[in-house]
Amino acid sequence: MLICAGALLESTEKIHRPGCLRIDREIITEVGSTLTPQAGEEVLHLPEITLAPGWINLHAHLELASLHKKLTPRKDFTSWLEQLLSQLPALTPEVRRQSILNSTHLAALSGTTSILSILSQRAALAGLTSTQTRVWWALEMIDLHEKPSATELLDQATSWISRHPNAPWHLALSPHAPYTCSPALFRQLSLLSAQNHLPFTTHLAESTEESELLAGLDTTLRKLLPADLKRPDLAEKNSPVSWCCQHDALPANPILAHGNEISPTDLPFLKEKNATIVHCPSSHHWFQRKPFPFTTFQSQQIPVVLGTDSPASSSNLGLDLRQEARLFQKAQPAVTPHQIWQMITTLPAQALGQGKTLGALQPGRWADWVGWRVPLDQDPISAILQSIEPAELTCVGGKITQHEKI
Repeated sequence: MLICAGALLESTEKIHRPGCLRIDREIITEVGSTLTPQAGEEVLHLPEITLAPGWINLHAHLELASLHKKLTPRKDFTSWLEQLLSQLPALTPEVRRQSILNSTHLAALSGTTSILSILSQRAALAGLTSTQTRVWWALEMIDLHEKPSATELLDQATSWISRHPNAPWHLALSPHAPYTCSPALFRQLSLLSAQNHLPFTTHLAESTEESELLAGLDTTLRKLLPADLKRPDLAEKNSPVSWCCQHDALPANPILAHGNEISPTDLPFLKEKNATIVHCPSSHHWFQRKPFPFTTFQSQQIPVVLGTDSPASSSNLGLDLRQEARLFQKAQPAVTPHQIWQMITTLPAQALGQGKTLGALQPGRWADWVGWRVPLDQDPISAILQSIEPAELTCVGGKITQHEKI
């Protein structure tokens, strides 16, 4: 198929006006301004549309969308966790499954084509046959009450993925956080991640309460853990990052959600591990947290990307990365729109190990693109990020969806 558009954003360095994109099933084969139809080739004419790479959201909880506005924003992270735990019994697999469908639909409407989603209840996947975005299902594990069989769970999920070969789904591994997972579970999942070439993600240094707990201080978070929990590592007086270092808890290339409680002494270890930090501005604002240490990461060239987190702890029900981008630029006015664009395209693609398949519209990459109706004579990056209108079309793995407007 040949798509002929008014403009095409190949990457932050290259824009075609007009823009042509040729795809062969799920792969981009040619990009340019003067491509002509081949004999018998299907042609899609979009003269008023700008084509751009689909965005990549590296931290979401698709299954929790039904909790939007059901929890009260508080600075105290423990109080929010207590609210969340009280709501979980009502989240049946069907409720979670519908949340996944609704969330991926809304995310596609706002330009996202790939999501790394934490999955805490695998039963939510039963009966699911498709989603409007590509999804990396990050199998979340906790060993507070019992030890999960990580290898068995991974085998089951791999088998489930294989039964849906036409769905753009992938797997990842996710120990929840240092205070809910033992060093042994972190190491086991790190090893499985490396052996199976799967992305590894975890919540790290998210809250003051987490930092205080790992530092051996009296904190409200301790009361949510089992009274008989045997975790000598929690008495070692570490920071979240030094805990990971001391217990060899992270594989190479980890994707670390939040990273709010980071100090300069943590940076060498994060850089050594080639870590990527996922900042979620809407959630950060919702919790009224202190300023995110972006310049601290920037000083050591540790990549920071943008995510949405969960509608249970954010105003961003639609998982719209434009909202995250605008909040981030308000807090970091020195960062340009082009730099922010990289934080939702090329940088997260590299973090997923998909630097050659996602993040840009170039030959050999997956056909994951979005069609936007923005002025053709303006910088498309700035125009798209400032837009509040839904995308006109999305394409994931060569499958095009046209979004109807009412």
